[in-house]
Amino acid sequence: MPRKAFRLVWFIWLAVAACSPLRGLPENAGSVGSTDNGYLVGGIQLPSNDDLVVLEPEKAWGTPELVHLLEAVAADMRLAYPDAPPLVVGHLSRREGGSLSPHRSHQSGRDADVAMYAADNKLHRRFLDMTSAELDVPKTWALIDTLQTKGRIQYILLDWEVQQRIYEEISLFEPEQRLASLFQYPRPRRTRAGIVRHASGHCNHLHVRIHCPEQDTHCIE
Repeated sequence: MPRKAFRLVWFIWLAVAACSPLRGLPENAGSVGSTDNGYLVGGIQLPSNDDLVVLEPEKAWGTPELVHLLEAVAADMRLAYPDAPPLVVGHLSRREGGSLSPHRSHQSGRDADVAMYAADNKLHRRFLDMTSAELDVPKTWALIDTLQTKGRIQYILLDWEVQQRIYEEISLFEPEQRLASLFQYPRPRRTRAGIVRHASGHCNHLHVRIHCPEQDTHCIE
């Protein structure tokens, strides 16, 4: 490479490094910034095992809190439903966070896309539209309940009509007060209430978001 070209490349690299939002952060900074404008420092990768299937491992990095939560929830679901297929998990974040197509969020290691359970009780290595009769309500409700019981869940984004299907079936045995604290349904789609909230494009999976880990001082909710 000619000397002038080399110097130009070197100065560009220095400028990029100086402007990097990760510059000066400790190696264990964790979730940095917000879910739609952030990064991940010191994250860990979610591995597939007997209890869960990770669809794209290179896009399955998260904070230790999120990864360990998903592993624990998958193990609990296996204990509760031994004959059920493994829990299927899609995107979390890239290794260092930042933009992850096609999402607006998933940038700081606090988001995970998780499949719901299908009525045929088979393993599907893709997300199925659950506005039809394919949804296994008891297992999917158990999944939601286990997530919010074991983890510090900020939101679970789920299509309003799928919420309706779950809500109306489990309301036969779950206290109304408890369901009101968990589900946005039957309130309007734009209501800021409940942990499970409507988001378009979420009829085929749960978008799980945890709160900022307490030690991650650069995290923004």
